[in-house]
Amino acid sequence: MDMTQRVALAQHLEAVEVELEATVAGLDGSPASRTRLARTRDAYREAETQALKVIDAPALERDGG
Repeated sequence: MDMTQRVALAQHLEAVEVELEATVAGLDGSPASRTRLARTRDAYREAETQALKVIDAPALERDGG
């Protein structure tokens, strides 16, 4: 993965994180807000998993990092 792709991945992760923060801030207990939170968490989890694959997270785990 080249630097351009890494920057795009980081920007995507940032955007999903901002959306997650906004979703949490907007929670009102309604079924719609809980559904939105679940979907946003799933999107964040996917973006985070992609980022961890790029930085070779298993190597970090082996090194204790």
